Amino acid sequence: MKKLAMSAVFLMLLFGSAVAHNGALSLYTDIGLSSCSMNIEPFAQDTINMYYVRGTGPDLGNAVEFRLEASIPDALILSTDWNSQINMTLGDVSTGISLTASQCLGQNESVVFIGAIGLMYAGADAGVLFAIMVKEDPTVADPPGPGIYVTECVTGNPMVTVLGGTFVFNGSCDTGVQQTSWGAIKSLYK
Repeated sequence: MKKLAMSAVFLMLLFGSAVAHNGALSLYTDIGLSSCSMNIEPFAQDTINMYYVRGTGPDLGNAVEFRLEASIPDALILSTDWNSQINMTLGDVSTGISLTASQCLGQNESVVFIGAIGLMYAGADAGVLFAIMVKEDPTVADPPGPGIYVTECVTGNPMVTVLGGTFVFNGSCDTGVQQTSWGAIKSLYK
């Protein structure tokens, strides 16, 4: 029984980032979802991309609602370049934005490009760890209220709550397994 429990814990730790989710608006450098972090120098500019990652969630409908938040004031969002199918925007990325297309953006697709976000690190210190996070849109009226939403690609385009991603600068987004926590878990089964 201990071996079975230990195996289950090991698999949860090993594949924690691959656990199924009901969709997420995520930030990566590429559509292969291989990099959610990068180094950036003081006063440098770069671009990250937002994707809808379906997971076990619905096919992406015709709209997304969210906001972006930087963990430090020196991280500036300079520009956006949305998917060419998006034909209407309402709001601002820092306070809450709704992006809408005339048709479903991601029918039968597991990863859908939403847009590119241009940013700058305006700090003078090199190597400062910071993040850009997809957060809830506080402007959504009740119901359903503030949240991160996509519409489902079905008749009526109902809103569905999804997760938000985080992009890390001058650090790693890989949670990995720390030896100290693994050792603590192993000690429970001795």
